[in-house]
Amino acid sequence: MNIYRLNEIPENMLNQVGGKARGLKLLTDCGLRIPDGFVVLDIDNDLDLQAAADYYENSGLKKVAVRSSATGEDSSDFSSAGQYDTFLNLEGKAAVKKGIADCLASLDNPNIDAYTAFFQAAKSEKMCVIVQEMINATSAGVCFTEQQGDKDIILVEAVAGLGDKLVDGTEQSHSYKISKKDFNPKGDSLINDKNLSFLAVKARHASDALGYPLDMEWAMAGDELYWLQARPITANELLTPFELDSKPMSDKHIYTTCNVGEMLPGAVTPLTLTTSVRALDNGMRRMFVETGMTKNMEVTPPGSGVSNFGNHLFINLTEASRMGDHIVGASRASVELSICGRTLTESKDDAVEVNVAEKLNNARKYFGLILGRKDAVKKIEELANSFDVELWDHPYTQIEEISKKMPALDDAFWYHYIASSNSGAMSAAVYQILLAKGIGDEEAKKLQAGCLADIDDIESVDILRSLKAVAREMILENPRIVNMDKEGIKHAMESGGHEVKKALDVFMRRHGHRAIREAEMQSKSWHMDDDSLASFLKTIISTDVREPKKEEKFSDYLKEIERQFDSKLGGTMGYLIEQARKGVVAREFTKSMSIKVLDKFKVAYRFLGNTMVNRGLLPDAELVFFFKHEELVDYINHDDKAYVKRAIARRRLFEEQKRFRFDEINIGRPEPIKEVYEVSADKVMTGSSISRGTATGKARVVTSVEDANQLEKGEIMVASFTDIGWSPYYCTINALVTEIGSALSHGAVVAREYALPLVSNVSNATRRIRTGDLLMVDANTGEVKIIS
Repeated sequence: MNIYRLNEIPENMLNQVGGKARGLKLLTDCGLRIPDGFVVLDIDNDLDLQAAADYYENSGLKKVAVRSSATGEDSSDFSSAGQYDTFLNLEGKAAVKKGIADCLASLDNPNIDAYTAFFQAAKSEKMCVIVQEMINATSAGVCFTEQQGDKDIILVEAVAGLGDKLVDGTEQSHSYKISKKDFNPKGDSLINDKNLSFLAVKARHASDALGYPLDMEWAMAGDELYWLQARPITANELLTPFELDSKPMSDKHIYTTCNVGEMLPGAVTPLTLTTSVRALDNGMRRMFVETGMTKNMEVTPPGSGVSNFGNHLFINLTEASRMGDHIVGASRASVELSICGRTLTESKDDAVEVNVAEKLNNARKYFGLILGRKDAVKKIEELANSFDVELWDHPYTQIEEISKKMPALDDAFWYHYIASSNSGAMSAAVYQILLAKGIGDEEAKKLQAGCLADIDDIESVDILRSLKAVAREMILENPRIVNMDKEGIKHAMESGGHEVKKALDVFMRRHGHRAIREAEMQSKSWHMDDDSLASFLKTIISTDVREPKKEEKFSDYLKEIERQFDSKLGGTMGYLIEQARKGVVAREFTKSMSIKVLDKFKVAYRFLGNTMVNRGLLPDAELVFFFKHEELVDYINHDDKAYVKRAIARRRLFEEQKRFRFDEINIGRPEPIKEVYEVSADKVMTGSSISRGTATGKARVVTSVEDANQLEKGEIMVASFTDIGWSPYYCTINALVTEIGSALSHGAVVAREYALPLVSNVSNATRRIRTGDLLMVDANTGEVKIIS
């Protein structure tokens, strides 16, 4: 057994005395005042307990608090908030001895097993115990040196007297937000301006000295300030839906969802951002370099091609349009038309002045590049048909194999960019010539589109054609299939005869690697998703499986264009139309081939996720998609469980991100369009935002454990207060609404670690909300709405 005064813990013992004791020693090193006390470690038997009680008796301490200080508690990765015991106002040798014994016993608290299992955390191996002078507090509370979602705010919460009611979530607090920029703390009758300012200054000093944001407990006895605890605010508590955003290049830049929003609409996972989206961005940046707009990739920042905000994708149209300034024969309007299908009227920056010789040289590079369409098609076909990512049973070997093969993804998307740029440039040129002929804008767009009608052998068109062929064979084999559900159709696919299997094989060989939102790593390709394929076939079978008679429209449009030119089309216009049509075929083919390469990575990552589950590295395989690729590499190499916790939090935030909607054109940083619900005033409640985020779901009013046991996945729990006992349910619910509570309550700390939206201090919530009500919880603004 060892005992150390809190301000005298040796440096080499800081990792042995537990999180709370370590935090208190670090505060004293920063010059902050803590109550006098000591920490006991390595208690093995009753003799050690007796020795600790004797030390207390001889220490001069009277009334004390006895608190846990477990080795895995209050770390920068896991707080274990409220999982271990604390006993206040103990006095006398016998009471302190029992308090120490009870703290030691709380190491085996059943809640800890559920908590650590969910977060994949390492359970604390041993319990140390702090015995510390009780402060006769006139006020007490918590100070966050960074508010969730706003690093420029210090948040202080306080109650009169001891802070235990604040901690257990059963008392409403006074809240003070202090801006670091215009530091001007405003107190009240509970904490005056001077004391609030002193508290904030000391907290900020400790945070600056230690180099990370802190969650600090404090107590005041009159004007005397004491610090009771300090723990790092875990990275997950500061996570927001915008954690992985690109850095905006300028508040005047135009970002658009056009084009990229068709390939990858909606929110994408972190793994997708660091694989397929990275490859998309690299391809566009490389285009900037290859055409002379920028010097090299090093001076062309990531995100200048494809940017991400709230895990939604945008093309930086300002950067892309500048290609029009650097190339003879191109224009900003033609780039806008190629990407957005129209020229923009939105505010733009001034054109860049480029000398004619440089523009001519860039034009030579650009047209040489896009006229290499045939070569790009050949190369991507060779790559897609020969490429593979081997599957290995060990996570280390598998992630090494994926990383080694990653450059192939860049190559695949680059070849697609060449073909896509060729298609866009030729089509835009047709449109520009039509405009120059004096044809109106809308008529020119119609004729341009008509030039691309009736093109044979387009990959995306053949998907439906091939599925209809499968459906026709299934109906011929068993006419009753038209009345079957999805499961029946899936069985028919598996047990079908020769012709059904032949048609399915044709479809799978050509399109089995495709999917809805196919550039999203988490989206299963059709060859690994029988349920999705069966659903598509059910829809086709229930409609019309016949191949429609082909209507020849191109010839009509061609005649109209020839009429406008008063001659048979030849020369430049005829060539451009021919090349635009060939470009569409090449664009769709190279897209299919790039996805075929991507599909190999999808298979490998899914295999990796399952292997990590088998090795005890993940609680479920789908979590692999909520790591960045480089995080997977680091986690597998160093077993840092904080990555798992972050992935769990991101998966919860992903549900919020999926509800985001953005304007098609955005000037400056894109912001989500605010959801609007038409509800009567009496169905809108306000409270305090404790853990940020938004959620929509059915309410479940919980007043007992029996109520809690009825919780279903995706529901919103409505309770009187946050209780640490509710923690096991936090992985089930979408949000939490309480009548009272504070940011310091143990339940609130755990909610933040789960990235669970929490609005507290909602008056009479358990009576105004009924189980089954559909709620919209906005924990960013503190609003709760009954929307039906």
